[in-house]
Amino acid sequence: MRDETLTSAGSVLSQHPDTRRLTSLQASHHQHAIPDSRPDRSLNFGPTYHRIKPELGPSATPEPIVEVNRSPDNDPYLTYSSQEANRQDYLDPQSLAAWSSFGTENVDSYSDPAFRSRERTTQIKDHLNRVDATYHQDGEEEENDDEMENIQTAKADRSKIRAAKLDEYYSYKSESLMQGLWKGRVSFSMLSPRLQRAFKAYMNTNKHDVIYEGHRTTSLTAKQLLCQMKAQAKLRTVDGMEEPFRSLGWMDIVPSLPLEQLGKGLKNNFKSCAVVTSAGAILRSRLGKEIDSHDAVLRFNAAPTEGYERDVGNKTTIRIINSQILTNPSHQFNTSSMFKDVALVAWDPAPYAIDLYKWYANPDYNLFVPYVDHRLSHPDQLSYILHPSYVWKLWDLIQSNTQENIQPNPPSSGFIGILLMMALCEEVHVYEYIPSLRQTDLCHYHENYYDAACTLGAYHPLLYEKSLIQRVNSGPESDLRMKGCATLPGFSTIDCDV
Repeated sequence: MRDETLTSAGSVLSQHPDTRRLTSLQASHHQHAIPDSRPDRSLNFGPTYHRIKPELGPSATPEPIVEVNRSPDNDPYLTYSSQEANRQDYLDPQSLAAWSSFGTENVDSYSDPAFRSRERTTQIKDHLNRVDATYHQDGEEEENDDEMENIQTAKADRSKIRAAKLDEYYSYKSESLMQGLWKGRVSFSMLSPRLQRAFKAYMNTNKHDVIYEGHRTTSLTAKQLLCQMKAQAKLRTVDGMEEPFRSLGWMDIVPSLPLEQLGKGLKNNFKSCAVVTSAGAILRSRLGKEIDSHDAVLRFNAAPTEGYERDVGNKTTIRIINSQILTNPSHQFNTSSMFKDVALVAWDPAPYAIDLYKWYANPDYNLFVPYVDHRLSHPDQLSYILHPSYVWKLWDLIQSNTQENIQPNPPSSGFIGILLMMALCEEVHVYEYIPSLRQTDLCHYHENYYDAACTLGAYHPLLYEKSLIQRVNSGPESDLRMKGCATLPGFSTIDCDV
């Protein structure tokens, strides 16, 4: 049954553009493991540590490749990997495609209850192997006719031990994870082996050619971190002033009201704002009335309110949408009521070097044509495209506040939305970004898809984003535990001159 499920999932995702692209990237990753096969595109953070490329004779065995990273203590550490190890770390393109599609794709094959959590399946297998090893170390039974009854009894006891240890293991893992997020103490080691392999795969492909040469620190106070956010996260959109957009007439296409002025008027002042994530943990929260009491509410992508009002409310002021929403016909971007009567803020990954020509010619998903069509057909609706420099400055912000290397991919829509609302509002309440006690592997409250990557991150550096938000949270820890609510000050209320 499991094989049939995987086959079905593969057939669905094989046509997905991310699947085709990441299949190519994975092939590239394996080529990197073969000495002298092609240039190394490993992520470069500050000093470059070159891989060792031994010379091979006709019958020589490939030597391990030496990769250098930085430990949390900022000292380089070496990771050795051979060709065989790289084969073992290979992740199926379907998983990588689902993760790299910004969390909006819903693969029906994975909604089968028997296959609801690939993460849990992997962890169960790993844990049971450890339990088996422990059991056998306690003493091997010699199988003979006289001892068969004892062996059967031992096997029954063994099953009970395995079940008990498994329950204990998951209770510990869940509690440890939540405590870490609530306290802001996170690290790469919190990820499961499967997510660690995904993390490394994205580091090796470094699709956006990220080269970070900035400083790193973990010692900023909450006030210092907020001031860094305020200075570094200045809102910026594609305004038509730069090429190639200027020559294409975008100055007459984009809204005349800058995004940073939204909610600054006398009649439309954003004092209190809510950021409502699409996390499955918000189900059964009964937070709808509290959310709707805010002056402005931001939601993400195609997350609906109809049918979920009791938990998520029904008020929407701004909707952050990634480029897939504009390009995938299933979302009906130009006709769906979900995208009407609200301000729309779209974004798409661009090269880290912010080459606008290259981005326009080869976006992740071509949002430019549907955006222009939407502006021409809905000229009175405010809709913007975030400038890629803004998105990557947010990534720099995250990387600069941890000694660990984070994924060289843009921040999540969640982190982008939070910082956007901090720029527009006096106070921001963020719901279920840092998960409450209701935490679940259900990715989105409106989709039947389960994966721990949606909470901890595979493509996006979610783990480090959430740590940053926790560090500036001014609300009580009880709000995080019970409501999944973080309270953040708006940038306009922060005096950084004192």
